[in-house]
Amino acid sequence: MPKSQPYWPLPAFLEDPSQGLAQSEMPHEDYLTYRIGMLSGEFNRNISKYFSRHFGLTLAEGRVLARLGNAGPLSYGEICEKLLLDGAQISRAAAALVDRGYIRKGNDPKDARRAIFEVTEEGHAVAEEVIRIGVARQKFLLDKLSATERKTLYRSLSKLMGVMAELNAEGILLGEAATQEMV
Repeated sequence: MPKSQPYWPLPAFLEDPSQGLAQSEMPHEDYLTYRIGMLSGEFNRNISKYFSRHFGLTLAEGRVLARLGNAGPLSYGEICEKLLLDGAQISRAAAALVDRGYIRKGNDPKDARRAIFEVTEEGHAVAEEVIRIGVARQKFLLDKLSATERKTLYRSLSKLMGVMAELNAEGILLGEAATQEMV
């Protein structure tokens, strides 16, 4: 297997800090949000192909099955919240998994209006394999980074998730927050 090389060069503002971050002509490929989105897209495309080829599942179905396999029974709303996928994707995935016999839908004993999903015995074997492969993928990727790079990456991602969670909790859009700081 060829040794991985950086896909993008470092942005100019990282190579030469004197250029600063306020570049009005920053190339789109240097946007942090663009790079994170592109990486997420590459992961999703690759994982989706794997789920389809090895399990006959869509990406959303595989994620729902893995989440239920890890967390146990969850409501529709809890699945949406934990996976950060839209409700329509979760609804289609859950319906397909119920049809295949991998999960079952029941009523919440505390609130009959609320549906609870759980993995069936048949689905448990598939969920375990999806989870096992997920752990192997993480190890494969993390092995490509040094210990320092892993810590820096996780700290940075955690910090940015905190920023976004705070903005979302306050109902502030990222573009609004960014342009307020510019004034």
